[in-house]
Amino acid sequence: MTQTLLDKRLYDVLNAVALKKMATAAAVSEIVDLGTDQVREIFAELAHSDLLALMGETALPTDASGPVLVDSAAAIYGPIRDDPSVLQVADKFEDVNSRFLRTMSAWQQIEVGGRKLANDHSDSAYDAKVISTIERLVSRLEGLLEALSEKDARFRTYVGRFERSLEKVDAGDIAFVSDPTKDSVHNVWFEFHEDLLRTLGRARKE
Repeated sequence: MTQTLLDKRLYDVLNAVALKKMATAAAVSEIVDLGTDQVREIFAELAHSDLLALMGETALPTDASGPVLVDSAAAIYGPIRDDPSVLQVADKFEDVNSRFLRTMSAWQQIEVGGRKLANDHSDSAYDAKVISTIERLVSRLEGLLEALSEKDARFRTYVGRFERSLEKVDAGDIAFVSDPTKDSVHNVWFEFHEDLLRTLGRARKE
């Protein structure tokens, strides 16, 4: 079977759509530093190769896209996978990720009398404490994002996305903590984690 390898431009766009599960050209253009029309052209090229399915303005990854992304990432990021400056900080991510997941659980559920109840966000002091922890955990990613950005500038977009989401939260829009329909801190974190695993060729730890 012939192995399909994408060039960096095609990889970045397909990877962005796969991370978001579905995305418009406008949404992808904010992540890959390409114009919307350029992304539309790449959408058409990837659809012609059966790697994307187009539904109007929205693109979805096909089943064929997964193996192609894995193989292409191995070819593109081979040097990074052996780079000690990246691996030293990447190895610390899983611990930070575990703390982040526990913190998101605390955001969604609050313990009352030994029982876990849905957080109705009526306790502003509790929410402020959880948000403070989230901000500290995001700041713990700075070293890793900086190391990755020196190798591939697209990782800098995560810095800006985290900053914008946290600014919204600090301004009182707490939906930007974990709302799945927004570019919330939780969504950005999830996408970064998936991106990191694919870049380094690592499997998710359960």
